[in-house]
Amino acid sequence: LFLMDEPLSNLDAKLRIVMRAELKRMQKELGITTIYVTHDQVEAMTMADRIAVLNMGRLQQYGPPDELYFKPRNLFVAGFIGSPPMNFLEGSLIEKGNLYEVDLGTIKVPLPESLSKVLKERNAKGEVIFGIRPDDIKLGEGEYEAEVYVIEPLGRDYIVHLNLDNMKIRAIAPYGTQIKEGTKVKFTFDIVKSHLFNAKTEEAYF
Repeated sequence: LFLMDEPLSNLDAKLRIVMRAELKRMQKELGITTIYVTHDQVEAMTMADRIAVLNMGRLQQYGPPDELYFKPRNLFVAGFIGSPPMNFLEGSLIEKGNLYEVDLGTIKVPLPESLSKVLKERNAKGEVIFGIRPDDIKLGEGEYEAEVYVIEPLGRDYIVHLNLDNMKIRAIAPYGTQIKEGTKVKFTFDIVKSHLFNAKTEEAYF
C-alpha cells in the first residue's frame, strides 16, 4: 500500500502534468493500491480509479471520477469537481401540471418530463439551486440574453462571463467564436445535463 499526501504540491505547473502521468503509469505497472490525498481536483480526476470527496472530515461522495462529475450527490461535490466550476443559480420551483419550471427571477427554465418526473417522485418544492456546467451552455442562440462582461482566452476556447441582471454565469465558447465584451449574446442551457439541489439540505434532486 502506498500513501501519498499531496506529493506534487510544490512542483511547477508543467512538471506537475508530467509527474501526474508518470505516477499513474508506475502505479498501474506495479499494481500497488495507492491512497492519494490532494486538494487539486484535476489531480483527483486524472489519476484516480475512485475518488472520495471529504468536507470538514465527512465523506460527501465516493465513486469513479465520471460519477462524481456527472452525478454529484450534493452542492459541495458539484462545486468541487469541474473546471471552470459549475454555475449555481438560486431559484424556486413552479409546478405546472405534470411539469416543473425553475424560476430564477429574471428568467424561467422549463424542465422536461423526464426531470419533472424525478421532482414529482421526490415531492420537491420550494427554494432550489439550479446547477449548470459552463460546457453545457450554448452561446449564440436560444431564448435568453445576457451581457458579456469578461472573456478569458484559453487558446482552444474561451471562458465567457455573462451578466444577467446581476446573475453571473460562466460559459465555454470554442476558439473563433465572434463575441465581444460589452455586447449582448443569446444563450440556452442543455437542460438534460442540468442539476438541481435542495436549497436547504444542498442534496441533489438530479
